[in-house]
Order: sequence, then structure tokens, then C-alpha cells
Amino acid sequence: MSAVTPRPTVHPEYDLEAEHLSQTIAAMLRQIEFWEDRDRNAGADLETSVTMADTSEEHAAMLSVHVHQPYFGSLKVRVGGREQTLYIGKHAFLDTRGGHGVVSWESEVGSLFYSDVLGWTPRRGGQGIIKRRRQLDVAHKHLLRVTDLYDDEQGGDTGGREEVLLRRLEEQSTAGMRDVVETLQPEQNEAMRWPAGTPVIIQGAAGSGKTTIGFHRLAWMTNRDRGIHMARPEACMVLMPNKVLAAYAARILPELELQGVSVTTPESWITGLLGLEKLEVTDRTLTLLLTDHDNTRRALAWRKAKLLGDARMLDVVRTHLWNKFNHALHGQSLSEQVEVRGREAQTFALAESDLATLLRDVFAADPLDGYRTGFKRALEAEALSRLNVPEAEEASVLRQLAAPFTTLLGRIFASTTPVTETRRLLSDAGALGASGLLTDKEIKLLLADPLSGIPTPRRAHADVTELPLMLAVQAFTGGIGRQDGRTLEPFDHVVLDEAQDYSPLLYALLGRATRTGHITALGDLNQGMHGYKGPSSWEAVQEQLTGAKVLTLSRTFRSTRQITALGAQIASTYNRAADVRGVDRDGAEVQRYSGQPDELPLLAQAVKDAQAAGHQNIAIVTRRAADAERLSAELREHDTDAQPIITQEHRYKGGLVILPVNLAKGLEFSAAIVAGCNEETYDHSTEYERRLLYVAASRALHWLALVSAGELHGLVR
Repeated sequence: MSAVTPRPTVHPEYDLEAEHLSQTIAAMLRQIEFWEDRDRNAGADLETSVTMADTSEEHAAMLSVHVHQPYFGSLKVRVGGREQTLYIGKHAFLDTRGGHGVVSWESEVGSLFYSDVLGWTPRRGGQGIIKRRRQLDVAHKHLLRVTDLYDDEQGGDTGGREEVLLRRLEEQSTAGMRDVVETLQPEQNEAMRWPAGTPVIIQGAAGSGKTTIGFHRLAWMTNRDRGIHMARPEACMVLMPNKVLAAYAARILPELELQGVSVTTPESWITGLLGLEKLEVTDRTLTLLLTDHDNTRRALAWRKAKLLGDARMLDVVRTHLWNKFNHALHGQSLSEQVEVRGREAQTFALAESDLATLLRDVFAADPLDGYRTGFKRALEAEALSRLNVPEAEEASVLRQLAAPFTTLLGRIFASTTPVTETRRLLSDAGALGASGLLTDKEIKLLLADPLSGIPTPRRAHADVTELPLMLAVQAFTGGIGRQDGRTLEPFDHVVLDEAQDYSPLLYALLGRATRTGHITALGDLNQGMHGYKGPSSWEAVQEQLTGAKVLTLSRTFRSTRQITALGAQIASTYNRAADVRGVDRDGAEVQRYSGQPDELPLLAQAVKDAQAAGHQNIAIVTRRAADAERLSAELREHDTDAQPIITQEHRYKGGLVILPVNLAKGLEFSAAIVAGCNEETYDHSTEYERRLLYVAASRALHWLALVSAGELHGLVR
């Protein structure tokens, strides 16, 4: 990258921009005052007046949040021979009295601020030309800095975009995810605004901003400019890999005006849909991979977990349920006397063959709310049709048939709960083989128990590898989607973080639960820690999400040049095809602490050195949760108080923390310290262990330390 040309501290047009900012703030305050004046919002009657006043107060509250920073950039454009300057902010503002309006970043015009294009066609026709792009740093109603990004009168690209980006990246980390609206790069902007209605898979290395871009795409989807594809925040869901990261990421939502979006984990969403919130969810495969050194046993557990998440299992479950329900139909029939006003009593009768036909039709229709509800609807429709019931009498007839229908439904669908049915299927070779989709070898693998040495909880539990199958049973029998009271409807849009850890089976089920084309998946196949659950390639996901587009973010922004280079060195041992470019941001050299018999004083010294360098949000990353718990207590003897995050129930609130690598995934810190950074902890011969080491070493923004009592790992010496 070429060197950034230094520019004056004070921009020549600083005073003009400061005056425009002052006038914009004044216009906003006038508008807020107008909206808050209830006497001016009077309607024809009391009810209308109250509604108008409440709506105005809501508008005032939304705008007041943005008065301290009305905008962050501007565009000088020429359209139809006339030049004008458009100011870009997080919230649109129409100034009815003058030229101090603000265009939302989510709008099509707002997109021009981030892109490299110099011309566009406005909706009203003609041709538009970009004359200048300008960054305006505003805080607490004051203009701090003016930076031109592009100016055709000054020769075009000024290098200012990179300058602004580096300035932002130099900032200390916070206890929440960053809002990148002000510094979206062209590559990120394109991914974020990929045409609505198309499933998008965003592949990006650690620090490429893919998770943040996913949140911003969701905000973009909620803009009314999306038309039929517009998403309602309350009808959207974001799935994060664990509760620690979910809480960390959710703090950005208010800044993006995404109140009401559900941010949760796949496990919490699935158990909630099953009505089993108190079910304890385990990940015994991960426990085995982290603790067992028997590679044969680890490989067997990995293969079984992958097979449980195979997309073919959806039809294995479907075939199993088809056989089960058809068997339950044997000997069943229905014959009921029905009273219809104005007629003699009639008999509504269905033979076993009639019931079988209805069940076949329901399976073919594959209703969102499940076979049981679909079969009930089919029974009701058949009754109304055969009896030729007038519309006025339909409710009466259905009330008479409600009890016998409920009894029949119980006989067919009883004892089919997701947990019991999944375990019944996984213990029955005949049921597994009924679909003809699985080989004898695969059936034998599913019946095996490579996790027998890993303890299970005493209370009711389910393993994460079983949950997609349980969700499949639920989807077919009781329905799947967003719960709105007692009904189910498709989600408007779903965002999946760490998408490389979602099985193809889960993708197929999420496709059923969401509007067609409204899934955004964010991940990196090269840094998957839970590959036993995820797809082997994005092509496997595209098979489940028809028309899905894979977009690649090739640049990483998180870390300094020194930290990025170290991460690339580790990743190159298992990801030779990677092409990741870092930002040329210089920082401290990676610190190495080793050569002592005891790791504790080395860790304590690393913490003190990080703090002396000015860092406050610091993480000590360990290999296992047990290591984090032990070291947290022992470090207090060395005047170091690192708060442990060892379960998903803990929350990252900033400061000095110690946590295992599986919970650190997705988080970022001003400084990070990798504990136990040696080959005894991270086995050099196992690719999975090298992936763990990469994740641990890529958490830091500015300062990284590697600590080992003995010799450091060969990949980082």
C-alpha cells in the first residue's frame, strides 16, 4: 500500500462545515420541539389527537438520539447540470425549512458514500456524477475533523479512506461489537447490500468484519426501500455460537435501530421451540476433542457427529415418521353423527383408506405448522366438503367433531415427542435404513457410541449433535418457524454467525423456517472449531439454500501487521489456499514469555506489560475451561485479578478476563495473552489443535503475548 500523504490538521473548509453542522443541529432541535408540542398535533377528535401525539413523540425520541452526531459524511454530486451536497448519517432527517437534511446510510444514495463508483442513474432519470466524498468526524455536537476521501478537483482519490480506517482501528476495544457504519469499505458495502431476497454466504477471515457486516445487512433489510423484501426487526433472528458472544454482539443493535431482533444461540432457539428450555445441552464431542488424546476415538466421534448433521437425515426422519404414522393408522376409522341446522342428522365417516389418503396428501403438502395440524385441517376440510355444510354452520359442525378429531389425532400422533423419537430412531437399525439413503457402514456408525467415556448430566439433557434431528422431528410433527402467540410464521430474515459450525441438516431446517432467500450466513471454513457439526464446503450449504451466493471478504481489519502475520503463519499449515490481506497498521512486536518452570509469574508479567502499554480490555486465552478456572484463582497470588468466563452464562463486560479458546471465538480485545502456548497444549501433529491455536492468537487488536513455562510452540517461536 502506498504511504498516506499527511494533510493539515485543519481543513480549509472546516469553518464552513462547522457552521453547517450547527445549522443542522438547530433544525433537528426545532423539529423535535414541534413533534413534542401536543397542542400542534391535534386531530379531528380525541382519539386521533392522541394517536398523532404519540406518533410525533416516537419520531422525536428516535431523532433526539442522533442530535449529538447528525451525520458522518457528505457527497457532492452533480445531477442534471446542478450540484448539491448530500449529508450521510445513521438516521434520515428531512429539513422542511432549509437545506439541512440528512440521507440515511441504508438508502441507495447513501451506498454511494462507501463505493468506488463515480456515476449512477438516479430514480428520476438523468445521470449523476460524484464530485466529492468527505468524512466528517462529529462527536457531542462538535466537528472534530474533516477528511476528503475523493475530490475530482484535487485529482480524485486522496488516500483519505485508508487514513480514516487506520484512525478507527487504532482505537481501544470496547466490551461490545463495533459499529462500522462510518467506515464501511467498498468490499464490505457490496456484501452488505447484495440484492435482497438472495441467500448470502459471507466467507471472511478472522477480523474481516463479517459478523458486523451481517448485523448491518440486517439493518439494511429493515429499511422500507427493500419493498417486498423489507424485514420487520421483531420478526428477525440472529443466531450466535454461544451466549457470551450473543450478549457481546447484541449491544450494537440499538445503534442500528434494530430493537426487537432476537439474538440467541441455536441451542436456545431449538430448545425453546421444543418447549424444553430447562433441557441441559451438552457438547460431548467437543469435550472429547479437547480432552482425549486417542486420535482413533476422536476421528470416530467426529465422523458420527458429521453424519448426524448430514442433510440426508431430513429424509431419514421423514421416512421414519411416514412409516410410524401409517402403522398407527392400521385399524383406525371415524364415524360420527353431525347435526346441521335445517337438516336431518348426517353421518360423517372415514375408512382407514380415506385416512391414509389424507395423510399422504398432508405429507406431500409439507405444511409449515407440521403434520398434526395439517392433518387436523385436512379432516375439517373433508368433513365440511362431504357434508356440504353452509358457511354459517361450519363453526357448529367443527365444534361437534372437535372431540372425535382430537381422539383420532392422539391415536396417530401420540408418543411422538422430538427427544424420544430421535433417540428411538438412532437406536433402530431398521428405521435408519428404511429410507435407503444410508449405507450399512453409516448405519453402524450411527449405532456406535464413541462418546461412552464422556460423562452425561444426571438431569434431562440432549447433545448438540442430536438437536438438529430433534428439530427435524418437531418441524414435521409440530411445525417450525417464528412463534407469534400460538401460531408459527416464517422469520422475515435470519443471520447466522460462525456459519461454518451449522450442519447442512440445520441449514435445511432454517430454510423451512425463514422466508425464501432471507438467510445471511457469516463464517470462515478455515477457522472452524466445531467442524464436526459444520459443512465440508459452502457448496453443501448452497445445496440447501437454493440460489445462495458466496461472497468473500479478502481483507482483515482487526489486528496490527505483526499479529496478522503471526496468525497467517499458523493458518498456512492447514490453509495453503488462503489469500488474506491485512491492513498495513504497524504495532508492537509480538511478545514472547518462556523459559521458566512456572507459567504463573510469566502470565502476571504479561498482564502488567499490557497494562503498562495502555491496554484495559485484556484477555488471557486458555486451551480449556478448567485451565481458565484454575489459573484465575492461582493468578491472584501474583497480584493479578483476571475475571473468569468459563460458561456461556458469563458475560464479557470489559477489563481483564480469562477464558477458554472456544468462548473467545468471535470476541476481540485490545490485548490478548495466549496461555500454555506450547506443543504439549496444542498438538502440532493435529490440524484441529493448530486451528485452536490460530483462534487464540487472533483475538488481539493491538498487543499479543505468547506464554509458556517451557519452550514455545514451534509455529510461534
